[in-house]
Amino acid sequence: MFKNEHFLLNTAIVTVPLETTLEEVSFYLNKGTGVITHSDSHTCLFTPEDAALLPALSAANIQDLLEKSPFFLAESVQWDDNENLASHIPLTLSSNRPLLIKDKEGNIRGYSSLSDLLRAATLEQQKSASYFAALADTVTDAVTVVDRDGSVIYWNTVAEELYQLPSADILGKRIGEHFDVETLMVLKILDEGRMIRNTYHRPRPDTHVLINASPIRDAQGLIIGGIATEQDITQLVRLNEQLTAADSFGIPNKEQTEDLFTLIKGKGPAIGKVIQWAKKVAATETPVLLIGESGVGKEQLAHIIHQSSARSEHPFLTLNCGIVPAGLLEAELFGYQGGAFTGSETGEAGKLEQAKDGTLFINEIEKLPLDLQAKLYHSITQHTIVRLGGSQPIRIRTRIIIATTQDLAAKLATQEFRSDLYYALNVISIRIPPLRDRTEDIPAMVHMYLKQFSLNYQKPVPVLSPEVILALTNYAWPGNIQELKNVIERCVILSDEDIIQLEHLPTALQEGQPSLASFEGDSAAVLLKTKVSDEEEIMLIEEALAKTAGNKSAAAKLLGISRGTLYNKMKEFHME
Repeated sequence: MFKNEHFLLNTAIVTVPLETTLEEVSFYLNKGTGVITHSDSHTCLFTPEDAALLPALSAANIQDLLEKSPFFLAESVQWDDNENLASHIPLTLSSNRPLLIKDKEGNIRGYSSLSDLLRAATLEQQKSASYFAALADTVTDAVTVVDRDGSVIYWNTVAEELYQLPSADILGKRIGEHFDVETLMVLKILDEGRMIRNTYHRPRPDTHVLINASPIRDAQGLIIGGIATEQDITQLVRLNEQLTAADSFGIPNKEQTEDLFTLIKGKGPAIGKVIQWAKKVAATETPVLLIGESGVGKEQLAHIIHQSSARSEHPFLTLNCGIVPAGLLEAELFGYQGGAFTGSETGEAGKLEQAKDGTLFINEIEKLPLDLQAKLYHSITQHTIVRLGGSQPIRIRTRIIIATTQDLAAKLATQEFRSDLYYALNVISIRIPPLRDRTEDIPAMVHMYLKQFSLNYQKPVPVLSPEVILALTNYAWPGNIQELKNVIERCVILSDEDIIQLEHLPTALQEGQPSLASFEGDSAAVLLKTKVSDEEEIMLIEEALAKTAGNKSAAAKLLGISRGTLYNKMKEFHME
């Protein structure tokens, strides 16, 4: 709401009885003070401008004057500083006399002439129009305003760009001349009088928007038009379609590898348990719940489970509840019936229906609205879906794999997640450990990404300096596998020679990482060069190998010996 325009409100007034003589009234008026008096249900108002009229009147007092003429009877309006002035000025007045201004309790605040009120109301309307125009052209959404007949009375620059339609070609014309009348939300609110919030809309086949629309009402509450703002989500929709492509991870077909789980690099016990359980659930039809931080590889694991199952010849689709706008989620999951958005006869199938006999991977399930959680639970238990805007159930056989970064059990207590859906999904849950808990798997993943990006950028596969190996294994990896992948890609791009040095790493990995040179005076190096027992020597070597994730060059430098000496000692102690 805009701040209202101020106007001249005369507050210098005095209240007198009906028996007051006109001479007494003139006395106040000549001092610049207005005079009011009450007669039954009416109020009489004398302003300083009336002082010249009173000597020519023959009445003895105010009561006598009112019996002869109603000229000085005043009309009043209720208004306070938080209300729109123009909407409170009566459209019809019995005279051009000044108006009394009252507050909501009926107390007189003062009076104002019609000319002052009209001037203030005009300025208020002009400023409001200017503010609205600036606001509409500042927002990043398309703004459309229509009158009661559906004629466009405002069309901002974003709308021009979104629909490639200049305002000169649409202003003053019915909006149905340029769009399908059956699909226009702004026309529906004129008929239904309801607000629309964050609703997916497809005004044209190649345009996807989230729409907010409201009816515009006059002071009497009658609908006089409608306003709609539309956020362009076309690129988001296209991105989501690309993310659902079955080859998003470049996972080969069964013919290319016997055991697809070997694509998950790592031999540690933490990831080993994940692979063991994933192999077992791949042979079943039950829903699977994958739990893990962002970037740990939940979608990759879901894809491998699908490719290793009996459904591998059927589609693998994905839906990320975190990147798909809330108003679009229902249509993405369940589809929509013909005519619901586009006016087409067939409508469009949702992901649950498109996957058919395949698998649908739903990521960030915790961001699915509660009403859609209920609908998804019904689909899982009944094996049917009903399209948005439709009524006929459609049979489905889609397997669902769910992923989350959150503790869904904790969300049950706060009612942020439905318990029925949680227990339907949580038949088998697999918790994928973060990368910081499986540092023993880092070398294998680093080697895999080095080969991958070297091939992509047509460069020789580089080797890592010992300092880089130490930095990679000591880093906490808050972004998990995705962050590791990005770092290796960066190093491959930046390295000019066949070796990746510490300087090629991001600053976050360089900071706080000890240089191996600082270990040359380490007690381990000194002890290893001095006479120690075989057991102590083996322990020192094992510690160095653990610190460097098995990299013998880095371990040798950490111990202060040559790589050849380390190999000889490992052979001597049968540590190969």
